[in-house]
Amino acid sequence: MTSSEEDSNHSEEEQEQEDDERLAIKKEISSLSFEALQKLKERIGAKVYKEVIFGENKNAKKEPKIFKRENKNRPREMSSKKPVSMLQNVVPVKKKEVRDPRFDPLCGNFDKNEFSTNYGFLSDIRVNDIKAIRAELKQTTDPDKEKELRRLLQRLNDQEKAKKRNKIQMNNLEIEKQQVENKFKQGIQPHFKNKSELRVESLVKQYEELKKEGTGRIQRHLKRRQQKVKKKSFKTPIIGS
Repeated sequence: MTSSEEDSNHSEEEQEQEDDERLAIKKEISSLSFEALQKLKERIGAKVYKEVIFGENKNAKKEPKIFKRENKNRPREMSSKKPVSMLQNVVPVKKKEVRDPRFDPLCGNFDKNEFSTNYGFLSDIRVNDIKAIRAELKQTTDPDKEKELRRLLQRLNDQEKAKKRNKIQMNNLEIEKQQVENKFKQGIQPHFKNKSELRVESLVKQYEELKKEGTGRIQRHLKRRQQKVKKKSFKTPIIGS
């Protein structure tokens, strides 16, 4: 007889002996009263009491409860005894970085002269647009279309004149800067003009340019300026009202 057969026979004998002992204990318990059974249950514990009466195995593992769904589209029922993990699977969201080229050191410093030089072709395009609008204005007979073209022509002319004025101002600033540097080199204290003096000079130059275009141009400019001053006076609040 092999060792495995001997072990199996030995385990069968032990199981028969346990069953006989359990039957003997059941016979003894069956003769006890209900009150005695309750006291025995309280003394040895409910778990041991059930094992003696019903023959439950201590080492028997309970099968986990299987949660089933009546419909596959319904959410699955989860056990409330299982704790929820503190670390959740969160989808990482990439933060959108907003960059302003005016204040971004990676974009370099803004050079007004270089900018005007690089985008000088826009002035040529504007001049061509003015010529095309003037040609279309001569051919149109629709009063509404004529009014719209005149308004567009006026806006383009104002933009072109403002561009020329800015260019002249930049040239004047370069000339003044060079004069100041020359006076410093000569040991002479230069005179720095304040805002009011610069404003007066710009107005004088503006009126000189208007004179070249004719007296009607000056009158229109003065009338427009008076209307602007009048609107500002209406907007100023009255003290004590």
